[in-house]
Amino acid sequence: MKTILIVSTLTFLVLFGTIIMTSGMLENAVTGRLGELLAPVTGGGDKTLDETLGRLALERDALQRQREELALRGSALDVEQKAFDEAQTRLQSLATQIAAAQGVLEATHDAEIAKLAKVYEAMKPASAAPILASLDMEIVLEIMSRLKDRQAARILAFMTPALAAEISARMSPSGGSS
Repeated sequence: MKTILIVSTLTFLVLFGTIIMTSGMLENAVTGRLGELLAPVTGGGDKTLDETLGRLALERDALQRQREELALRGSALDVEQKAFDEAQTRLQSLATQIAAAQGVLEATHDAEIAKLAKVYEAMKPASAAPILASLDMEIVLEIMSRLKDRQAARILAFMTPALAAEISARMSPSGGSS
């Protein structure tokens, strides 16, 4: 989320910086061009005052069009920024909802495993071992880790040696890795 906020802020700054720089360049261009246009009038060149004023009017119109274009770009940028902000808000909301749903799912899963552990705790080891042997290894490990040590040992005694060894290795602190 911080990355999205930083990227959106940087994008915003770059775009507005570009608009400000372009505006500054336009002012410099107008100032320089105005000096060129007025030089014949003040220097007594071949151009008449009407021609110079006509060109100044054209330059003014061109500048006005450029200002309007910049204003439109600024408006478009504002619209895009607003859409981006709304999308970011929606994403944050979805992330919050997903986190909440994941928390509920984990709590439900933990409660179910605890309930299963109580069931297998109450069963005779000879009956519990074949049932556990047929379950997914991850579920077996979760259930076995919640059983009392004595009951877990009795159940392991009724399993095949290979399965009992695998469960024991995976329940060890090293997790069965060599």
